[in-house]
Amino acid sequence: MPTYDFTCRSCQARFEDWVRKPEDRPPCPACGATSVEREMSVPTVHSSTTRARSMRAARRRDDRQQHENMKARLEYEANHD
Repeated sequence: MPTYDFTCRSCQARFEDWVRKPEDRPPCPACGATSVEREMSVPTVHSSTTRARSMRAARRRDDRQQHENMKARLEYEANHD
């Protein structure tokens, strides 16, 4: 069974689902609406370049999260000592 990407017309949630026939429309897992639109699925390409780009993005995200956690901890310690 192929996997298709869908967007709910009611809540705009994006999800993917397996369907037997391309004309089948699964219900939205977020709100249960049956008014969904099938999106164009883009194949995933894995290469050393995309892997490196993903790792850089993950490091930036982790650095931001660590900075936010440290800031919250310092703020908590300043207000609760």
